[in-house]
Amino acid sequence: MDTPLVFKPRPSLGWLSLLVMTLFLVGLSITVLLDRNWLTGGLFVLLGVYFLAILAYYPAMRYELTDAAVIIRYGPLLRYEIPYDTIRSMQRRSLGLTLWSSMRFPGIALFTVPYSDAGGVRMCATAALKDILLIQTDSGSFGITPDDEAGFMAAVQQRMGRQGSRVGVLS
Repeated sequence: MDTPLVFKPRPSLGWLSLLVMTLFLVGLSITVLLDRNWLTGGLFVLLGVYFLAILAYYPAMRYELTDAAVIIRYGPLLRYEIPYDTIRSMQRRSLGLTLWSSMRFPGIALFTVPYSDAGGVRMCATAALKDILLIQTDSGSFGITPDDEAGFMAAVQQRMGRQGSRVGVLS
């Protein structure tokens, strides 16, 4: 197996959004449990643990380029694999906000997020709306925010060239 080329995401304060949500849920859990509402309190505890896990893996977000595919990771919680021959285009763009619930907070967007102008985008990004590198594939769209976007795009192009693939790149 080849050693992947690793790109880190753009810096953001997304971890702070996750921390605030985690602390809010912990406080809510304590308040509800003190009222002896065990079922609702237990639900808030589970949500708090979920957000704590997402917060804990924030530093593990990365984008790997292997010989065969782009691999998008967020610790063990999220992994997308995009074979180079399925990539149709890459472009940086800002996405339109929808009011649908999703894992999108200031400075972070994870899992599938609905956007008004792009539909459902599988996100692993340190931004929720602005300057997202959108990778269009045969199976849908992926949104990422590599810190070295130009280097990332050049490396993807190079690996695709080795496979005889071509991709439309717009920045």
